[in-house]
Amino acid sequence: MEGQPVKGKMSVKTFVNNILVGHAIGIVAGLVPSALLGEICKALQNQFPVFGTIYQLVTAYMIAVPLLIGAACAFKFGMKPIPMVCAAAAAFIGSGALEFTADGVLVHGMGDLVNTLVTISLTCGLILLIDGRLGSFEPLLMPPIVSVIGGGMGMIAYPFVHAITVGIGRVVDSFFVLQPIPMAILVAASFSVIMISPVSTVAIATAISMSDLASGAGNLGCVAAAVGMFVGGLRINPMGLSLSIILGTPKIMIGALVRNPRIAIPIMLNAAVLGIFGVLFDIKGTPISAGFGFSGLVGPINAIQFMEGGATAVNFLILVLVYLVIAFAGGFFFEWFCRRVLHLYKAEDYGADA
Repeated sequence: MEGQPVKGKMSVKTFVNNILVGHAIGIVAGLVPSALLGEICKALQNQFPVFGTIYQLVTAYMIAVPLLIGAACAFKFGMKPIPMVCAAAAAFIGSGALEFTADGVLVHGMGDLVNTLVTISLTCGLILLIDGRLGSFEPLLMPPIVSVIGGGMGMIAYPFVHAITVGIGRVVDSFFVLQPIPMAILVAASFSVIMISPVSTVAIATAISMSDLASGAGNLGCVAAAVGMFVGGLRINPMGLSLSIILGTPKIMIGALVRNPRIAIPIMLNAAVLGIFGVLFDIKGTPISAGFGFSGLVGPINAIQFMEGGATAVNFLILVLVYLVIAFAGGFFFEWFCRRVLHLYKAEDYGADA
């Protein structure tokens, strides 16, 4: 995933691909530490204070996601250090994570990742336009230009983009009025696609307060996304990247999904099946767990807390059956069926970076 030189003509496809891949890399880098260690450290922090410190560290790292997205996108364009850090700062400004009050500045998590995507797109476009035109004054002029114009465009776009993000959440929320099984199918299938898009499933689930069976269905949809991209990418992607998909986040596959949206079909089918089993086995969760897949075992840990009897051997076996056996069996079957029988795509379409 090496960066490309800024100078020279660039196609729209290359520009969009650089933005999507950089956006995905930033999210992966920021969320993986919290996903892998967050729930474990939260559970142990009362007995061992050191885990409380680790929990604070990984949470702070997660808050830095907009900065990481900005830096990763700038790297994809091969930007020099000053434009790179300016792009990162503009992405943080446009994320909407900062709220200025009379008492100081409040930080609201990662902000809106969709608006971060919009901001970094506009900012990288701006930097490409002015690159090389500032001469020796670049260290002096680049930071204020990018912060005011790039960050400013992000702040202007935030209310509108955030409204769209919330709107998507409300569409998903409208599924809840249906009967449990149809609802679970729709929610799981929706989240399986959203999980591989720039939209944050965690942000949506939190915004609409998804809980109980709806949260469980959302979480299983995220599991289907991770399993589907893992299974499909085994033939083409390095094992380390495949493990990042299954243990971290499948958002790193945004570029592959954009290039060929049909690779989402087996994932949605598997998500629908998992959604049904989620209802049958009463898999529930919280607004936070709804947006995660396998990462840090957030889904299973929260699910077992809501199951009758709690952490019993039977409940543990149920979770193994749903989250591992059924998820992977469905993942391999639907990927094979759509690729070999329906011929919807080729194995190469699962390449993370093309």
